Amino acid sequence: MTSNWIPILGSYTQKTNEIEFIGGTYTSNETSYANIANLLSDQVFSGGTIHAEILFKSTEFPSACEFIISWVPETQQFVSAGIGGSGGFASVRTFTTKWTNHSIVGDHSNLIANKTYRLEVELKGSTVTVRIDGVNSTTVNLPYNLPLSQVGIWCQSNKNISIKNFTVNRELPKAFVVMQFSSPYNELYDDVIKGVCNEFSLDVLRGDETYGTGLILSDITNQINESKLVIAEISALNPNVFYEVGYAHALNKPTILIADKITKLPFDVSPFRTLYYENSIAGKKKVEEGLRNHIDAVLSEKGII
Repeated sequence: MTSNWIPILGSYTQKTNEIEFIGGTYTSNETSYANIANLLSDQVFSGGTIHAEILFKSTEFPSACEFIISWVPETQQFVSAGIGGSGGFASVRTFTTKWTNHSIVGDHSNLIANKTYRLEVELKGSTVTVRIDGVNSTTVNLPYNLPLSQVGIWCQSNKNISIKNFTVNRELPKAFVVMQFSSPYNELYDDVIKGVCNEFSLDVLRGDETYGTGLILSDITNQINESKLVIAEISALNPNVFYEVGYAHALNKPTILIADKITKLPFDVSPFRTLYYENSIAGKKKVEEGLRNHIDAVLSEKGII
């Protein structure tokens, strides 16, 4: 898909499948700085992958090229990930009024001028992974979900930087379901939760649908990290379920709690807003409606849809 671009800051030229950041220097308060540019595209993103081929005409510090994976137009704050930021080889960071580094790996001096780097940034839920030339360079779990926003490119250098074949591949946002794996919760998952999530084009997954080798707990926490929201059925008062709910809360992950109306919840959980349902034919319709309203509120509030 061809993107339309505008410069929020700095300047660039555009050809077919290529953007060229115009490097150079500027002076402020008698101090010289390398040029900076924020370029925004018309493509939107809340999860998936962004790819491009990056070539630095010079790798003199502080040369950097990063993908903007979340942009707030009202404040011009953004989250970026890419090559060369903050003196590293690969980085994930946030700019507000100053930079906050989430992950900086490698040494900036290892960058090579006139070499084409294949940069890929993947966002799953709150997990950001940077791959350079196919190598997983860094992975970081942000303490929040990133909303749906336009994407772009952030550059800094005293020489030009070429960005070719910029491509955005969006993925469906994921809803991870936490519950005891037994009847009647299996029926609630199959007959209610899956259908409602599909209405919102959510990729819904439960813990027992994660396959492969390794630690089960590690798989579960990874799935929570990579989800946009968590749905937790807490009627069974299962310690594993409460552990996973606590982990989701620690990540500030939007979490919808549901429980059978006869459940007496523990003191620590009872203050949280919970969707209660009745295990009956009439109750099925009500819990579908309630879950639909909760998911709509979460996705709209967090800007995921």
